This record gives sequence, structure tokens and C-alpha cells, in this order.
Amino acid sequence: MRQKRSPIILIIIVAIVLLVGGYATYQVLGKTSADKKAEKPAVTAVNKQLSKGKEMSSTTTSSTSVETTQEASPQTNQVADVDETSKQEDPFYPDLAQYNDLSIEVSIAEQKMSILSGSQVIFSTTVSTGAPDSPTPTGQFIIEPERGDFFFNEASGEGAYYWVSFKDHGIYLFHSLPTDRYGNEIPEEAARLGRPSSHGCIRMPRETAKWFYENIPGAIPVQIN
Repeated sequence: MRQKRSPIILIIIVAIVLLVGGYATYQVLGKTSADKKAEKPAVTAVNKQLSKGKEMSSTTTSSTSVETTQEASPQTNQVADVDETSKQEDPFYPDLAQYNDLSIEVSIAEQKMSILSGSQVIFSTTVSTGAPDSPTPTGQFIIEPERGDFFFNEASGEGAYYWVSFKDHGIYLFHSLPTDRYGNEIPEEAARLGRPSSHGCIRMPRETAKWFYENIPGAIPVQIN
């Protein structure tokens, strides 16, 4: 004969089962949520580290670029400076074939020779005329046919490059600064450029004398004052 179970006992058993099941479910869900929350800071930390790494890389690249630019700039300026110095040192020699009515004027007082086209000065340079005991003749002359690329005078012990005669056919000349018999410029004489110091000729720097020798036409007037 079976005994009848009380409905109250069954209700209590069902309630206990539900409570135990609910608690277990809560523990599982709570642990999962806690694990997820624990993982997020790690991911965030990794992201922050990556972001910081990118910023450092960008800063390093920018700094390197600035340093490279700063190092390159002086070289560019140095080149701009070198190009400017050369330009200032290059003398201007006009193309005399492009001018008419050419003449030459030499000022003993100013130690200067000028080439004119009409009344316009187209070229001017510092010279040395004759010393007081051997003066350059003054007056009106012309460029004579005689000219040459070198001479040496045994009597004076001096020579010169690129001579052009203006009086007495090879006696009074335009020419370079004095040289020795081997064609070496004499430093003491070169230092006197701009002062009366020649034997009566008109001295000028060698480069200018070369240009004058190669370009000045014959028979043009020379005025020495």
C-alpha cells in the first residue's frame, strides 16, 4: 500500500531545486561577466601601447626630418655663397665689336685707364703709369700696329705679357704687370699697381692685359692726361 506524499513536501522539493539551479546559473553568468571585464583593460592597455608607439615613431620621424633639413640648409647656403663670390670676382669685359667711336683715356692722377664709346665709359681699370724719374708721356696718341704676347728687357731686368704699343712703335706700351725673364710675375712690382711705378709704360693686371691685347682695335685714339 503506497503512502501518499504531501503536496507541501513536493512544493518544498521543487522550490529547493529551482533555488539550487538559479544559484548555479548566477555563478556561471557572473564569472563569465567578470572574465570579460578583466579582459577589456588588457586590450585597452595593448591599444594604448600601440598608440603610444605610433606617436613615438611619428615624433622620431618628424625629428629626423627636421634634423636632416637643418643639416642640408647650410650646404645650400654655402653653395649660394660660393656662387655669389665668383660672380663678384669675375671682371666685366665688354664686346668691343658691338661699339662704335672707340677711344682710350688714361688719367695719371687717378691711375686709371678707361675705354669709351663716344662719351660713354664702357670699361675702366686701375693701372700704373711711369714713376717720377721715368714718366709716361702725356698727350694724344694712337694704338700702333706693334703688339705681342711677351717681351723681356735685359736693361731693366723685367718683362711683361700682352703688350700693345701706343708711342714710338714698341717703346711705350700697354702691358701686364712686370715679370722676370722666365715669365713669373714679380710680387714687389705687382704690389705697386695703382701707383706711378713703371719705366713709362702703362701696366695693368695680366688678365686685363690679355683681353686688351686680343680685343683693342688698332689706330684708335689714346689720350693721356
